[in-house]
Amino acid sequence: MLTPRVEIDLGKIAHNTKTLIKLYASKGIEIIGVTKGVCGNPTVVDVLVKSGINILADSRLSNIKRMRDAGIQAQFLLLRTPSISKAEDVVKYTDISLNSELEIIKKLSKFALEHSIHHKIILMVDLGDLREGIMPSNLNQNINRIKELKGVEIVGLGTNLACFGGVSPDDDKMKQLSLIADEIEAQHDLNLTFISGGNSANYNWFMATKNPGKVNNLRIGESIFLGCETLNRIPIPELFTDAFTLVAEVIESKIKPSLPNGNISQDAFGKTPEFHDNGMMKRTILNLGLQDVQVDGIFPRMDVDIIGATSDHLIINSKTKELKVGRELEFDMNYSALLSAMTSEYVDKRSINFNNAQEYCEMVEHQYRKHLQLLPRVEIQENNSRLISLKESGFNLIFEPSIMKDHRYMVREDVYDKIGRISRVLDQQDKKLIIRSAWRSFDHQRLLWEDKVSAVRKEYPDKQLEEIEELVSYFIAPTMKSMHSTGGAVDALIYDLKEDCIMDFGTNDGLTMNLNDKCYPYHPYISTKAKENRKLLINIFEDEEFVVDIKEYWHFDYGNTCWALEHGENHAFYGVVEHAELF
Repeated sequence: MLTPRVEIDLGKIAHNTKTLIKLYASKGIEIIGVTKGVCGNPTVVDVLVKSGINILADSRLSNIKRMRDAGIQAQFLLLRTPSISKAEDVVKYTDISLNSELEIIKKLSKFALEHSIHHKIILMVDLGDLREGIMPSNLNQNINRIKELKGVEIVGLGTNLACFGGVSPDDDKMKQLSLIADEIEAQHDLNLTFISGGNSANYNWFMATKNPGKVNNLRIGESIFLGCETLNRIPIPELFTDAFTLVAEVIESKIKPSLPNGNISQDAFGKTPEFHDNGMMKRTILNLGLQDVQVDGIFPRMDVDIIGATSDHLIINSKTKELKVGRELEFDMNYSALLSAMTSEYVDKRSINFNNAQEYCEMVEHQYRKHLQLLPRVEIQENNSRLISLKESGFNLIFEPSIMKDHRYMVREDVYDKIGRISRVLDQQDKKLIIRSAWRSFDHQRLLWEDKVSAVRKEYPDKQLEEIEELVSYFIAPTMKSMHSTGGAVDALIYDLKEDCIMDFGTNDGLTMNLNDKCYPYHPYISTKAKENRKLLINIFEDEEFVVDIKEYWHFDYGNTCWALEHGENHAFYGVVEHAELF
């Protein structure tokens, strides 16, 4: 599996989200989900929406665009005060924005009118933290000016505490905000929808207060993702604090001195390091550095000591541990580390572990529907790479018998090379890759479709043909819509030579596949062994930049439109190949 990576437990995030929604609702407070900590990652954000979040907030327009492009159904709030240079995009891509500058609001008004858009604003008031916000004494004159503008509407009042000055959002501050809101509504004939009292730092105030006053909204991110309040980083009861795991790999493991040898000057970052003489030590280097993550915010789950880091290397004292090259180590992260790791393009992001089967299946089906809507929009820039036969490759492969006579199991050239590497990885584990299917002609796809429809009709004689075809379409694409026609799709399983059998993946009896929702790649209700086997299969393909199908753990795409959509690429480079002779 690729390293360094962040493993994201979606089930734990869903649990945290629902728990916090219920908790804050007990005193009449609605929460907005802050997504900047995960850079608007659509898979994570989809869990927030599915768990009951209706408004998503981010400080980066690029993240909001990313969520919109992924089909996330929510209102979007710009968390950071807009800049004049981005005012038009703010109006185009967000529903609401936090504001504290009149000149910027004028620009929002201008572009809202030009685009015939009604843009909502929440005015931020500075209650002492000295970050963004209008001073309370200047609110009235600002509101009078804003009310003269068209295209914008004041829908709320908000404040931000504890982020810059460390000022606690206590009962006095929240009462002050409520009092200001009362005065503003009365003096300006406003009915404010949002009285937004702050962020995850408001937890202690919330738990202590008997009356939240007019505060009816909080902007929550860190508590959802890391399960803690943010004044002292104390875990919140019933929340998971380990939904995110940072994983790095050992790239060197040696016995070395604890003191450098030579004259000490500045390091790569302009600091003069200090070292203590602890004699010889087990000095281990991981493939993780300051270009990947904020190192002072990571905490090893194993009893080792972090000595220091450079751009690309993390040096640890592994103490008594024997850490061989290739060994993976896990780390917890604080918010700053999570933010940097999720921002870094050098850190892989992978979603794992769902706790509730119904919620997981609903999420998969939701993703699948969005996938079908977005797939036709993906541009194809065909690179005309040739089809090559895996049957004639000499790779150590097993081939599932095909419905087509003399089938050659053909794939595009890059896919051919990737399958060769995957085969060699499995060779080292006394396993063989089973190729179930590769490129299919339209005739081949039609025969598969008809064969499966016929089989299901025999199994369910009372079902109408439309019902049967809908059921079959969940796992076999109609003739013209299969990714297999691109030469960039491969169906695969694994044979265990030691056990002399096809591995158990949870829905298969050898090569016979029981098609149901347990075929969804990360279904929680399969055996531990089947989960481990799926993890092996999916990881070896993902390490070669394939993407696993949304509904089929055995199906992998590379280079085609499905791959481009799921991988976040600008375009696909494999289009449909109707006849192998064309290449």
